[in-house]
Amino acid sequence: MMGALEALLAREACMRLCLDIAVLADARDAAGLAQLFTEDGVFERLGQVFRGREAIRQAIAARPAEVWSRHYPANIRIDIADDGRSANGSSYLLMFRGKAGVDGHELIHAEYLDEFALTAEGWRFSARKVSLRP
Repeated sequence: MMGALEALLAREACMRLCLDIAVLADARDAAGLAQLFTEDGVFERLGQVFRGREAIRQAIAARPAEVWSRHYPANIRIDIADDGRSANGSSYLLMFRGKAGVDGHELIHAEYLDEFALTAEGWRFSARKVSLRP
């Protein structure tokens, strides 16, 4: 059983992952984003499933160069398991996405369902599922 301070620090580390992944996606840092996952991590979006850091890196790197995005995660909730080595969470996303040189943008609302694991590298996503919301 983990103490209150350890649980707070674990929750903060997982919340930081939820923020860091948004910044790295907007910066087009596919390698950095992939490192936020465990070696065998799973990223699922729009019905596509990417398994492992390299597959995740390739999926993020495949975004067309002219497409830009700004991710705004919100309502981040994290629950740490009693053993202090895993956690699950959920959050909402508002994302603006557009194309360079084109006026306007689209607004996307989504929900993330996350699983986290404490590794030798620190806390990492073991799974992240993205679902679009109306």
